[in-house]
Amino acid sequence: MKKMRIASAAAGTALVASALVAVPATTASAGQLICDPGSRSVSWVTASHSRVLTHRPKGVEKEYTGGKTTYTRTVTHEKTLTATWSVTGGASAGFSVGKVLASLDANVEGSYVHAKGHTTTKSITVTDQLTKKGRYWFYAGRLQASGYWQGYRCDRGTKWIKQAHGTAKTYGALVEGATRCGEKVSRKSIADLVQKKYC
Repeated sequence: MKKMRIASAAAGTALVASALVAVPATTASAGQLICDPGSRSVSWVTASHSRVLTHRPKGVEKEYTGGKTTYTRTVTHEKTLTATWSVTGGASAGFSVGKVLASLDANVEGSYVHAKGHTTTKSITVTDQLTKKGRYWFYAGRLQASGYWQGYRCDRGTKWIKQAHGTAKTYGALVEGATRCGEKVSRKSIADLVQKKYC
């Protein structure tokens, strides 16, 4: 099976995410500094990711052993994923979309493109090389991450003050290919999801 093609996270995301860690909304004793005055932090109440088939898989049978055979199949659109964002409390309070989504990346597995709008709603063509005899499924899908967050601001270095909260949802780059029923694949992959549903 062809390796999944997953877009890497945007440059600089790791630097931003490292500063946006979960923090307790506690107060330090007099004179004790627990944070940098004016700094902000994001804490995730819930954060999860899932695998989604955006196009309906299409099967093909390779009836002979040995040799590579290139197949091309068209998979039809099945589900559209959208990137959403909401913030309540204290207006935006300095918590930008980029900062919150970078923090979400750091709390779930996978890489996400943070694209605005929605994923493709069209059928797409998938090409892969089949090497062994058996039943294959051509597929296309994405990772999706979502969660509920809370934003804090450091006040004079002695306590964290909750200023905002909201929800966020984003999706990963398109992953496409073919998987053979019975072959070993990662349990976290789109291919594994296809096998469980169609093999």
